[in-house]
Amino acid sequence: MLGPLIGVALVAAVIVALASYRLGDRWAVDDLQERFAGIKNTLADSTFPLNATVLDSLAELTQTDLVTTDDKGRVKYSTIDGIESPLQSDRLRTEDKRYLVYYFDTRRGKSRSDDVSRVAVVFDERTLSASRRRAAILPLATGLSTIVALSSITLLMQSRLVGRIARLQRRVGGIAAGEFSVAPNNYAADELGQLSAAVDDMAGQLDRLWKRVNRQQSEKLLHQIAGGMAHQLRNSLTGARMAVELHAAECPSDDRESLPVAIQQIELSEDYVRRLLLVASGRQDEDRPTEVNVCWNDVRSSLSPIARHWHVELDWGYDDSLGINPSESSSQPETAKWIGDGPTWVAAVTNLVHNAMQAGDRVEVRLDFPQPDMVRVRVRDNGAGIDESVAGELFEPFVTSKPEGMGLGLSVVRRAAERLEGAARWYRDDGRTVFEFTARLSEPN
Repeated sequence: MLGPLIGVALVAAVIVALASYRLGDRWAVDDLQERFAGIKNTLADSTFPLNATVLDSLAELTQTDLVTTDDKGRVKYSTIDGIESPLQSDRLRTEDKRYLVYYFDTRRGKSRSDDVSRVAVVFDERTLSASRRRAAILPLATGLSTIVALSSITLLMQSRLVGRIARLQRRVGGIAAGEFSVAPNNYAADELGQLSAAVDDMAGQLDRLWKRVNRQQSEKLLHQIAGGMAHQLRNSLTGARMAVELHAAECPSDDRESLPVAIQQIELSEDYVRRLLLVASGRQDEDRPTEVNVCWNDVRSSLSPIARHWHVELDWGYDDSLGINPSESSSQPETAKWIGDGPTWVAAVTNLVHNAMQAGDRVEVRLDFPQPDMVRVRVRDNGAGIDESVAGELFEPFVTSKPEGMGLGLSVVRRAAERLEGAARWYRDDGRTVFEFTARLSEPN
């Protein structure tokens, strides 16, 4: 891009130089003609004798040399030493100088007392060249300085423009190579800045599209794998549940919590496998409305033993005015509140509490109703918090910071919130991580 600009600047400089020289030559010639005309008008009709004294004075006054001749061409007097032969040409050359010669005749001729018939006005070519240079120097200096200034400014702007285009080219090359990450940038308010913003916007869209395609491919692969594994897993869970039930029936024990919890966990696993088979086949399970009290107690009974085993302090909290009684399987009819699909709600809350127990050693779980038709669960842990690399996409499938994790738990929570017409979000509060899950209440069937 800079080559044509430099070429144009050089051509413009040459044109300005030539034009200035021609203009200076024209001005110098015009000045010479004016000087000659002035001398001619003064001397052609003069009555005073053109003797040596007069010619020397006039030559000094007009910065020229004068040569007078009679009617036969013989030199009468000359202000140039060594001129004795008649002057015939418009050029005159001596040992060290060259001259231009202009002639005019006196109008009185032979009647003059000095017998001068013709006067030759001789101009030194060096003086003429100096006049040309003086006349050309101003337009030449003005033109060249203007060209230099404009070229310098243009080169500076072009160099910055070339740098920006080079960065944009590298950015486009990176996008072509699959680098879609977008760094914060302040774009210039010009066409190139708008183009850069459009390229980064395109990169952001490609990044989201690429992640969506990868998730879709991963989900498709997961469905294919799940469909094959779920059949075998369901048979294994059925056998395990039957073995535990048989052991509970034949071996009386004072432990009235462990075996029922184990059976409940196996039943939940069987329900998850059944749902997984439905998803793999492209179907969806029917909603099973369940009381909030029943769902809450299911989550508590399944996770409390795990918390004790992991030595995690698990604090369950709720408002007594909500009608929740952990010792009862259901609420009073006048206070009962229902969730549109209980298993979906239980799976989502279980995921949140389970993740919190893995993150910290103190977990608080709070249940409340922020609106008459909404139920909310807030899970707070004292863990290290969320890794910044995944914070913006935490609820997306296959996004996790755990080395052994698959990144499916929180995506299940988000889908559960969407299915139950609620929302899922997380934030940091007083140095602790809080996950909030809301769902819309429904009327019992």
